[in-house]
Amino acid sequence: MHCFYCEKINLPGSAVELDERDWKHLFKTLRAVPGEKIMLMDGRGITADAVVAEDRGIIVEHCEQTTEPEVKLHLYLVVPKKQKMDQLLKQCAEIGVWSITPMTSARSVALASGENASDRWESLLLEGCKQSHNPFIPLVGEVTKFGDAVKSVAVQPVTPFFGAPDAPVTDAAIAKSGSEIAWFVGPEGGFTPEEEKLMLEHGFNKLSIGNWIMRVETAAVCGAAILLFEKQKARGIRGSNQ
Repeated sequence: MHCFYCEKINLPGSAVELDERDWKHLFKTLRAVPGEKIMLMDGRGITADAVVAEDRGIIVEHCEQTTEPEVKLHLYLVVPKKQKMDQLLKQCAEIGVWSITPMTSARSVALASGENASDRWESLLLEGCKQSHNPFIPLVGEVTKFGDAVKSVAVQPVTPFFGAPDAPVTDAAIAKSGSEIAWFVGPEGGFTPEEEKLMLEHGFNKLSIGNWIMRVETAAVCGAAILLFEKQKARGIRGSNQ
């Protein structure tokens, strides 16, 4: 069933409107006909079954509020170049990352002004959610300096991890962590020794996610998926939205 974004999902029996892009996709590209079933989502946990009506209308048949996931993963990412960032944003939405905070660090590439709030980022996250039927669009924070992000996370009820090839391959630290996890991913070339030292001084956990050095977009998605899976398994949770 095709899924579409709907900012305001009304009660069953009510008509709803799609934004222009999704409306064109439904009726111009997919050539939807009356009686066809579709899925709607508002990105904040509400999903609905709907049907295409006459005159290209859309009527809600059933709606449901999904509870927020018990395990939430917050990705802190030194932003890579545009193409790599675009790729990982959709994948992060697909696996259920809760929030994304872009960072700058000693080895980061220059960011265009206002890039973190661009329509492109929001559109890519939304596409990932529609594809995967994830009812929660990841939240995107303001661009933050690496040091400020480390210090901020250290005083929150969040268990932070960062990738380290020399770390032991173990899920013990994940199992002991709280329901909210932070995953810090550095730039191409990795974090500097000083940055790693700062994280360790603030109680961060080293985590190995593979034998080899990964690209930023690979490390971000693989690490997030491993952390979510292992934490959900430790809590006996099945499914990313439980």
